[in-house]
Amino acid sequence: MHHAHIDKFAYQDSPVHRLDSRVKFIVVLIFTAMVISLPRTSLSILTCYAVGPFTILVLGKIPLRFAFKQILLVSPFVLVLALSCPLYDKTPVTVAFGPFFWQTSLGWMRCFAILGKFAVTMLALIALVSTTRFSDLLAGLQKLGLPKLLVIQLGFLYRYIFVLIDRAHHILRARAGRKLRNLGFKTELKIAASMLGSLLTRSIDTSERINIAMQGRGFDGKWRTLSKLQIRRADLLFALTAASFMLGLYFFVRPVLQ
Repeated sequence: MHHAHIDKFAYQDSPVHRLDSRVKFIVVLIFTAMVISLPRTSLSILTCYAVGPFTILVLGKIPLRFAFKQILLVSPFVLVLALSCPLYDKTPVTVAFGPFFWQTSLGWMRCFAILGKFAVTMLALIALVSTTRFSDLLAGLQKLGLPKLLVIQLGFLYRYIFVLIDRAHHILRARAGRKLRNLGFKTELKIAASMLGSLLTRSIDTSERINIAMQGRGFDGKWRTLSKLQIRRADLLFALTAASFMLGLYFFVRPVLQ
């Protein structure tokens, strides 16, 4: 498993890809905060907010199938949280959609709101990662003044989590090749514990070798990129368009749909 599996579309060339990483990060951060702050009954406005990430994905030539696949990979965790809402909040409410009315509970409204906000914010995050090289994003975060330790941890997590996953796949493949029969729950549990211990030991050894290699290359904790971080006219136009879109939805469209 390679790190390009996540941002494999970030190396394309489009007007969205050429935007400054700092501007895109700030826009996505504000957009996410506005979506999360929406009331739990504002389901129709979420569809309007989804237009923004969809537009970025289309302009950046990112396949929508790839975006939905990434959302589905992490959706089970949010789905468990969302489906628990109807169990403890059964307050009846009336929902209107044009001329149609039907009865439901406040728990189901909250469930759909959680799923909708999750999908919209994930689309915005995928649009950011798929149109920005991670090295440029780290350099932009560094320029924005994020703590140096946090930036280093993000860089290491992005680069070496895939090494750990690949090592785990090798251990599981070796175990599958030697497993001839089911040894029982207790024995299988002991074997799984020993496999985890072996993975932990190997990860510590790998981290020590990586540390020695980075010191040998003169790593000083700063992330550098060949791309020039410079805010141009296109970045200002993008920020102005995004601000107009979000403010228009918040002050004009939202009061009408509520």
